[in-house]
Amino acid sequence: MSTGNRSARRTSHHAGPAPRRANPRKQLKKAAAARGEQRANWLNYPRAGVPGWTRWLPSLRLWLWGIFGAVVLVVAAFCIGYAVTEVPTGNPLAKAQTSTVYYDDGKSVIGKFSEQNRESVKIDAISEEMQQATIAAEDQSFYENRGISITGLGRAVVGVVSGEYAGGGSTITQQYVKNYYLNDDHTLTRKVKEMFISLKIDQKLSKDEILANYLNTIYFGRQSYGIETASQVYFDKPASELDVSESALLAAMIQRPGAADPADEPEAYEARFGYVLDGMQKEGFITADERAEAKFPKVDKAKKSNQFSGQKGYMLDIVLKELVKHGGLSEDEIHRNGYKITTTFNKKAMKAATDAVKEMPDDVPKNVHVGIASVDPKDGALIAMYGGKDYLKQQSNNATYDRAEAGSTFKPFTLVAALENGVRLNDVYNGANGLPVGDWKGGLHNFGNASYGPISVLKATQSSVNTVYGQLNVQVGPEKTTDVARRAGIPESTEIENVDSNVLGSASPHTIDMATAYGTFAAEGVRHETFTVRSVQSPEGDEVYKKEVEGERKFDKAVMAETSFALRHVISSGSGGYARNLGRPAAGKTGTSNDNKSAWFTGYTPQLSTAVSIYRKKDGGNVDLGSWGGRSEITGGSFPVQVWTAYMQDALKGEKIEQFPERGKLPTVKTSERPLPAPQPPKPKQTAKPKPEPEATREPTKEPTKEPTKEPTKEPEPEPEPTKEDPEPEKKPEPPKDEDPPEPPKKELNPNPDRTEVFPGGNS
Repeated sequence: MSTGNRSARRTSHHAGPAPRRANPRKQLKKAAAARGEQRANWLNYPRAGVPGWTRWLPSLRLWLWGIFGAVVLVVAAFCIGYAVTEVPTGNPLAKAQTSTVYYDDGKSVIGKFSEQNRESVKIDAISEEMQQATIAAEDQSFYENRGISITGLGRAVVGVVSGEYAGGGSTITQQYVKNYYLNDDHTLTRKVKEMFISLKIDQKLSKDEILANYLNTIYFGRQSYGIETASQVYFDKPASELDVSESALLAAMIQRPGAADPADEPEAYEARFGYVLDGMQKEGFITADERAEAKFPKVDKAKKSNQFSGQKGYMLDIVLKELVKHGGLSEDEIHRNGYKITTTFNKKAMKAATDAVKEMPDDVPKNVHVGIASVDPKDGALIAMYGGKDYLKQQSNNATYDRAEAGSTFKPFTLVAALENGVRLNDVYNGANGLPVGDWKGGLHNFGNASYGPISVLKATQSSVNTVYGQLNVQVGPEKTTDVARRAGIPESTEIENVDSNVLGSASPHTIDMATAYGTFAAEGVRHETFTVRSVQSPEGDEVYKKEVEGERKFDKAVMAETSFALRHVISSGSGGYARNLGRPAAGKTGTSNDNKSAWFTGYTPQLSTAVSIYRKKDGGNVDLGSWGGRSEITGGSFPVQVWTAYMQDALKGEKIEQFPERGKLPTVKTSERPLPAPQPPKPKQTAKPKPEPEATREPTKEPTKEPTKEPTKEPEPEPEPTKEDPEPEKKPEPPKDEDPPEPPKKELNPNPDRTEVFPGGNS
């Protein structure tokens, strides 16, 4: 080894130990710190080279990046909000339209069903002047904007945050969205939703559709929603006919609807009215000359009437119930869907019913009630009724809700049962008073204890002889009287006992039930269900409901012709003689209940069946009618037949006089099927020379009969229409009562023609 190499090694050895290698982990930390310093320097925060606390103030670079980040966040939030916000289902109240109820002509209005008084129309049914006035008043950039106003939204946000939000500043689209889809809450959440929905609606609908929808939803005062209703209420014309001045006023009212009535306080809208006209001129909708000529329009006074007053409330109530029960519609649908409802009620006939009741005497007790129901036999349509003096004071309907004992108006059901079972009108029965018939203890008595002796079924019907009809009912069976009543139209809800006395009308039907049942007689045995609604149409004209009016035959035609023939004699020469004043063929029956709690007359012509009931209520029940109107006792042959005649005269005025069908061959009944006649007591001995049978009127019988005409032994005159069952046997015979009056002069029918009110229809 050379000396140089050794020297080198020695030198190296003596120089000391070799340097240690750097730690890799520490090197990574130093690199990360360097990168962080570089980032901090890139943001320049804290600002490099700036001494003191000012180095912590944001640099321009930081400001720019902050603004950029905020914009990105806002855009992202907007996009997310737009994507997730769905257009909700419209507010039901905002969509609700008024359903209108019409008389049978489809034109005359009875009333309306609504939660809000509204009738929506399309843009073509709104005058161009009204459209322009609305734009000038509420959103002059309507056709240019995208449905929202940024400045308006900004003011709203500030107002909501500060608690001083006063509304306004929204576009027509935003106002429509608020009214139709949302509500009027003053919250930031509602304003944000309003913005997103408005943008979507502006994309979905045309401007004309938005404008029409807006004008159909806003409120104009006087309980009027929508431009069509407002136009009718304030100017009595459709919205399509509004001129510049009328349009400007209605547009002026949008901002403060209902704040004042322009008919009473026009000054409340004059400034806003001028503002709208100025806006219309500015937008080029009208010229300067037209602006100068425009004057504040004349406004109709508000009509202060309640649609449920008088008879209208009864009509609307029964229509609503019928549609819910039989029309398949809910009350909610009826109140919101804007239907056109055509009823069966005839305006002339309804007035005739009210007028007939007004002709009652002045001294009628306050708790006496009158019910009228009038049915078209051809289809069952209820064309008129009298439910009470005023629906607002008494909601229970005298014609359809209240009940009263039917009295002798039930006898025709027994007559039909007898005819179906082989009895004929010329069959003779004993009409003596006090006969021991059926279940009547102490014998059956006639009205006023009148005695008739041998008398035909026809004459017994004419004079309403209780003893003959008691025998008929025992003979055919009271269950058959019930069956006839049910087939004719007395519903199961009316209790009819299958007892001998049901012939005298112990059952208490509704007035409308008796009109329906006699309507079956008038229709020659075809029964129709009584109804009040003919059709329902949607606002678009589509058929929603239509009544099917097919009837069902319940009785033989010949039996019905024979029944009508007998009941015509009640009018021509019996207890219903006053009805001869009608001046056309008619049939009917009087009725006075036991204890004089009710009096009836139910009668018909070939084209109209009408029932009239009079009864007195006290403590929830019916009581004696009492004495009034110059009569000691109210019977079916008195005021009921007078009211019936007065009504029928007006209701049928101008109508063709129709004849009843000719009598035909009655159905043959086998001897084995024919009930045995009721036991007959010995005929009374004659104490005087026989005379022609006395009648209840002074006119001779127009139809010949074959029955004997022997004079009864006890009474000088027959007394009709008894229905008081089981009177005390020891009671002395009363003098004949005016159940079967001779034809009275017509002036008695209307003793006070100028009278507008007779008695309250309210509950006692």
